[in-house]
Amino acid sequence: MISFTSNSSESDGEFIARLYEEFKYIMLSTAKRYVDSPEDREDIVQESVVKLLGKAPLLRGKERPALAAYVVYTVRNTAINHLRHVSVEKAHFEELDGDAEPEAGAMPLDELMALREREVHLDRLLSRLSQDDRTILIGKYILEYSDEELARELGCKSASVRMKLTRARRSALKMIARDEVLSHDEA
Repeated sequence: MISFTSNSSESDGEFIARLYEEFKYIMLSTAKRYVDSPEDREDIVQESVVKLLGKAPLLRGKERPALAAYVVYTVRNTAINHLRHVSVEKAHFEELDGDAEPEAGAMPLDELMALREREVHLDRLLSRLSQDDRTILIGKYILEYSDEELARELGCKSASVRMKLTRARRSALKMIARDEVLSHDEA
């Protein structure tokens, strides 16, 4: 796997600046999934960089796929928080202006909260999977890598990727089913 090496003499700011340069297109692409405005995308990416700066010691020495996933999750969570904040602001302004109609396509806050809960559950699930399963699932479904790119990341033949992906999905589904049984038993 490709590693994102960290120079021990570089400051956290320098490390995060290099991280940003390496992943800025992935960051902007992730933000674009949530907001249309280029200004909002830039705001989300900048806020994500600030959050990543606080996690610099944790991020140093991680392999490139793990860093990419961490960056994508950070941008995604920041975008969701941004949408939540915009939704709350709109609600306050609509209260002041009683005649305003809700914008078509705007996601209600309760749906955003449910989405966030599912994401937290998925993050917990991913952390319990093996490194290879996590890498292939994140690479395929979050980073949208091709089978050839995944084969390079995993150090295997392109033809093996489909089988590895099937096994990773089965492992994840077993964990989900086990979690549902446990949560049902607790209720």
